[in-house]
Amino acid sequence: MSDYFEDDAPPADLLNRDVVRLLFSYLFRYRRYLFLSLFYVAFITGTRLLVPYLSGYAVDHFIVKKGWTVSAAAMKRARPSPEFGARARRGVRLDDTTTFIFHYQLAHASAKEIAALKSAGVLQAEERLLIEPPAGLPAAVQRKIQEVGAAGGMARYGDRYLLCTDSALKRFSAAERLMLRSADWKAVALLSVFIIALFLVQFAAAYLQIVALMKLSQLAMRDLRLDVYRHLLSLELAWFDRNPVGRLVNRVTNDIETLNEMFSSVLVTLFQDIIIMTGVTAVMFAADARLSLVVCASFPFLAAAIVLFRVKARSAYRAIRTTIAQLNAFVNENIAGMRITQIFCQEKRQRGQFVAVNHQAYAANLRQLMVYAVFRPVIDFFRWAVVAAVIFFGAQAIVHDTLSYGLIVMFLSYIASLFEPIGDIAEKFDILQSANAAGEKILGVFKADATAETEPSPAAPAAAARLRGDIAFEDVWASYKPGEWVLRGVSFGVPARSTLAIVGETGSGKSTIISLLGRLYPWQKGMITIDGQDLREIPYRRLRSQTAIVMQDMFLFSRSLRENITLGAAFDPGRFDAITRATHVDRLIRQLPSGANEPVMERGVTFSAGQRQLCSFARALYADPSILILDEATSNIDSETESLIQDAIQNLVRGRTAIIIAHRLSTVRNADQIIVLDKGRIAEQGDHASLLARKGLYYELYNLQFEAV
Repeated sequence: MSDYFEDDAPPADLLNRDVVRLLFSYLFRYRRYLFLSLFYVAFITGTRLLVPYLSGYAVDHFIVKKGWTVSAAAMKRARPSPEFGARARRGVRLDDTTTFIFHYQLAHASAKEIAALKSAGVLQAEERLLIEPPAGLPAAVQRKIQEVGAAGGMARYGDRYLLCTDSALKRFSAAERLMLRSADWKAVALLSVFIIALFLVQFAAAYLQIVALMKLSQLAMRDLRLDVYRHLLSLELAWFDRNPVGRLVNRVTNDIETLNEMFSSVLVTLFQDIIIMTGVTAVMFAADARLSLVVCASFPFLAAAIVLFRVKARSAYRAIRTTIAQLNAFVNENIAGMRITQIFCQEKRQRGQFVAVNHQAYAANLRQLMVYAVFRPVIDFFRWAVVAAVIFFGAQAIVHDTLSYGLIVMFLSYIASLFEPIGDIAEKFDILQSANAAGEKILGVFKADATAETEPSPAAPAAAARLRGDIAFEDVWASYKPGEWVLRGVSFGVPARSTLAIVGETGSGKSTIISLLGRLYPWQKGMITIDGQDLREIPYRRLRSQTAIVMQDMFLFSRSLRENITLGAAFDPGRFDAITRATHVDRLIRQLPSGANEPVMERGVTFSAGQRQLCSFARALYADPSILILDEATSNIDSETESLIQDAIQNLVRGRTAIIIAHRLSTVRNADQIIVLDKGRIAEQGDHASLLARKGLYYELYNLQFEAV
């Protein structure tokens, strides 16, 4: 269980470089989708940067539209700074001698500079509203314009422009004001339509980006899942003994999906957020450095909050992963052992233990929620503090005529775009933590050493030749752990088409011999040969295609009964019927509603142990192996089924090299040779009659069984 907890411990780094390298090695296989996604990100980012700017532009150019007039004579007389002269030239030319400068055009000027320009007569003392009246105004409106102009509240410049004070504009009714400013309202309407069009472009770009991103991530994760599973198939069986099935299933499913979530929800959006935040900061400084510094004053506090959150969140995440691992292990163990729990009336005790483990998980999750619950409001607090500071300092600047209303509107919009990604850090941090841990676990699978050659070499045509089955063990030593020998100098030979029986007490090394023979585990000393060839030099596919192992608890897949017997081999109806009759599986097939096409439930739970064993014999016989290995094939079987199995065994071993491991010595009487193992060594060797005559260990085992009967 400790290994399980270590496996679920969070990684040391926030984002492991090896994990990123692994992820992008698969993503770059479909880089066109990646580049397409980034191309759409450019549209999305551009829209998000442009809309606030256009909003501020609309306020200053068409809604507020205030500024001052500058006469050429005053400019010549006062000689203001070249920068002011450049701004004046970019203003609206009212006539040959007068230019209108918008308020926002002097946003970078200081209050002192504007006061000096007013005292020198370069700027009017009072701001005026620029109006572009349409042609064909009603006579009543034209008369009112003349009256207001005569009173000094409005000045006309040709037929195109009017300059009006706020007090003078109030003398016009709302309908008249709309009429006078119809050009501005049309411009605002066109700009609104343009902004809506930009949002439609952003919507289309976001949709296409998500489609490209999902195609990219799903294709990449499909390949990664396939490679992980392919690598699992190539690993030594000993590796699976050290890694629980649930953990490996999690690698192929949940861990890969977590990597997918990291890419689609974090990495690409993080790239987009960085571009937006950089762009927003650059535009704000270009628009007004003073307000930008007000916004940036919050950055050190934000950085401190993020660092503190990371430390606290990592600690909370570690506690959650540990408690979840404990909870999963407890539930898995108790559901698997539910029969024992109920037989021994341990429900109350197990329930109490679960309450304790469940409460630990609850407390760990609650601690993480507290961390997250504090972080998001802290970010929102800084955001609204920055908004308040911008409004406060912006209002002061407007009073001193050094800032425009549109600039305030633009800054408030940009602040929202700046703080939104920062607020999402909590969610993205959690995804990064999980994905980094998942990625390191997947890397751990890839780092496991695969077996040697798993496919036959096309350069060796002899690989397809059938094995005779002449087996020899020469001074073989084997262990699963260094220094703990399971086999100690075992030597024996099995002539082709003969039967060898191996008996001995539990733990004497019987199953280890067949595991070595199938190259399921390595051996450390000695040599094993088949037909005089070193077992390690025989290609896996050739060896295992001509070797069939029938285990005590045979595994059946969730497929049809026919598929479980043929197991990928070509289906031959005549051969199938003959084999099912020889192994007595035909009796089972006749009882099933769909016959051989009957679906098998998981692990064959609807079949009895004897029926599963007969199916395993049929599978072995259908494979037509040269070497047949039976490992406790008749254990825990009733007498009637055992007689069927014994008959099936006779059909199985006929014409093949057979190795039979059995506790029931009655099943090995007819073996050509019997080996008695004791603590990893061969204690006795011979046929049934000679071993009984010797009255040694085999004799004692034989008498113990029949005395028990």
